[in-house]
Amino acid sequence: MTDSTPTAGPSRRTVLVGAAAVAALAGTRSLLPGGAAHGAGTTAAPPFATVRSQWLATLIGDVDLADPVVARYATDLAAAAKPLWDSLETGAGRTFLWADLDSGSTSALQTTAIGRIRTLALALKTPGSALTGDTALAADLVSALDWFLAHKYGGGVGRYDNWWDFQIGIPLALNDVCLLLHDQLTVTQVGTAMTAIRKYAPDPRMTAEMTSTGANRNWACSIAIVRGALSEDAAVIADAKNAYVPVFDYATSGDGFYPDGGFVQHEYFAYTGSYGFSLLQYLTYSMLAVRGTEWAFTASRLQRVVDWVEQNFRPWMHAGAFMDMTRGRALSRFYQTDHRLGHLTVATLVQLADVLPAADGAALRSVCKGWIAADTTQPYFDHDDVPIEQVRIPSVVRGRALVADGSVPTGSESTRSVVATSMARAVHRRSGFALGIAMDSTTIKPYETANDENLQGWYTGEGATYLYLPDKPGHWANQYWPTADKYRIPGTTVQVKPLALGAGRGSTNTWTGGVVQDDVSAVGMGLSFGKQTLRARKSWFGFGDVVLHLGAGITSSDGVRVETVVEQRNTGPDGQTVPVVDGRATLTTTSSTATTLTPRWVHVPGTGGYVFPAGTSVRALHEDRTGRWTDMDHRGTYEDATAHTRRFVTLWLDHGIDPTNASYSWLQLPGATQAQVSAAAVSEDVSVLANTASLQAARQASTGVTALNAWTSGTAAIGGIRIDRTGCVVVRRDDDGMAVSVSDPTGKLTGT
Repeated sequence: MTDSTPTAGPSRRTVLVGAAAVAALAGTRSLLPGGAAHGAGTTAAPPFATVRSQWLATLIGDVDLADPVVARYATDLAAAAKPLWDSLETGAGRTFLWADLDSGSTSALQTTAIGRIRTLALALKTPGSALTGDTALAADLVSALDWFLAHKYGGGVGRYDNWWDFQIGIPLALNDVCLLLHDQLTVTQVGTAMTAIRKYAPDPRMTAEMTSTGANRNWACSIAIVRGALSEDAAVIADAKNAYVPVFDYATSGDGFYPDGGFVQHEYFAYTGSYGFSLLQYLTYSMLAVRGTEWAFTASRLQRVVDWVEQNFRPWMHAGAFMDMTRGRALSRFYQTDHRLGHLTVATLVQLADVLPAADGAALRSVCKGWIAADTTQPYFDHDDVPIEQVRIPSVVRGRALVADGSVPTGSESTRSVVATSMARAVHRRSGFALGIAMDSTTIKPYETANDENLQGWYTGEGATYLYLPDKPGHWANQYWPTADKYRIPGTTVQVKPLALGAGRGSTNTWTGGVVQDDVSAVGMGLSFGKQTLRARKSWFGFGDVVLHLGAGITSSDGVRVETVVEQRNTGPDGQTVPVVDGRATLTTTSSTATTLTPRWVHVPGTGGYVFPAGTSVRALHEDRTGRWTDMDHRGTYEDATAHTRRFVTLWLDHGIDPTNASYSWLQLPGATQAQVSAAAVSEDVSVLANTASLQAARQASTGVTALNAWTSGTAAIGGIRIDRTGCVVVRRDDDGMAVSVSDPTGKLTGT
């Protein structure tokens, strides 16, 4: 990123970019069809012009070049785009646009190609860019678009490889290109593009020859809205609005948003931080594009989106980053880290706030201001040319306004714990940390691998824990996934045996879920498989600032070792973190040979502590690990084959070969100091009441709270509580009486 900024004049200079001003930017014609390119004397129907200009405003908007941060962002956008122009093939006899995208069999490369045209068009139209209004670039882009539509998309080109590229990926970018270059294109050229989109995606209700759902339905509808505005076909826009209806309904199975805070896509996968985000993103742009027209979304639709932001998105973000356990196979993409997805989410939300009722918009801006301030790992206002899609400059402008506006409070992190059984995810949140728990069942699979992505995601959703700390916001984004041991994901209980890339073990578990009462969480997950004999019961009881981990009934007969992973913490490329065990620095040098410890407590500076029952044997490693993103991602497109090295502190429990009814217990204190961990080791505030394959229970004396997970019906009374069915229970006794919270993680119980 360059630090150079345009020299500001003696007075404050504001450049407004919108439908009326785009001609001045390009130095040619108006955006509206009344311009010379579309025939003298013609006038666009106002609603179509409004939709086009309002969508365009989400792309380039109003830019204040007197703000050095905004000016620098525009400069960096052009700097990132310039190499794309330099490498663009412009010869009359060309057979490709970019040499590295020369393929007629990999559809993703064509999505990348139109995406690059879109990037260059943004640089052409964004004020302050060195490429703004460059007539040579404009000519090259129009020519490249013509070639693309003649040879790669539309006409006689049949669909191949991945349907998504032809029906969603390419149309999303192509619509934007047509809006950005609208004043350079003729009616015929725009019509050719829209005919191509209609060829592959004629009906937003259908994708891949199936009824579209969730994010796919949303993408298809937003594509149709812009296509209708560009082709000036009111029926297309109206049909897209009608097709949007099921997107707003809460799901009861399969894809979509759930009332418990979950979002599912592809029927079996937790996907809020990928498909769910993109749904919100393009729904936001659609809402902004049609506001004030006959196609505007109703107040009830806007309220539903407000509810989604609070219930389905906010719990899964921390310090401006989107939790990896909700991002599906995007977890294995080097260009889509948790912080990059977080930036795009904030960028969407600051635009969404403009279309919401005043009070809701103000509350949302406050939340966004907090996330912008919290993300010290990858600052929101730094241009990052790695992602395929960049934060749009209107969102940078809005972010700058938020930071400068003293009347908007800086929002704090959510402290509301959530159990979203619908997608087998839970998060225990406090002001000092968030601990995510990713689980699986017969209805939610542990990980998705498709298109040769996320091939080592075996254990990322199988009782895995994800710790987020405010002073260590970059832990997961700091090359964690290419370098971590994929067989030792924190929280998991696993057989120690090599797995084939993309392998599944066929979960047969039907007990996953939990319950929340104030600052207490009771979460549980069973382990059982069709392809392994491993069985276990796993519980997490969050009592305020501490989390009790319990495991019981750990049994296996496949002739292999079984381990439960306590922690695998990334301390950076040359991390100087040294664990402290019972008050003494331990593992002071790195080694690939494990050490056996019998600690009462372990403190990992900057991470927190772990308290174990007396006599617990813990295996430990302090090692440097090297890996590549291409170990997980074999698509062969847009990849990072760099060898990255990071230093890790790893702790695990060895249950031996073919254990029978093995168990474990430890107390985790996220973000705690060494003194706090040492004190917890001698405290009896949290006690284990039961840890068997039929019942796991614990009590916190200081709060009078008892939490239990009953895995079988008719368990004996414990802690003054008896539950006659399976389920999760939290009971709080205090001077005000008693509060009881209950849930059925199987979702199958009936009757009283």
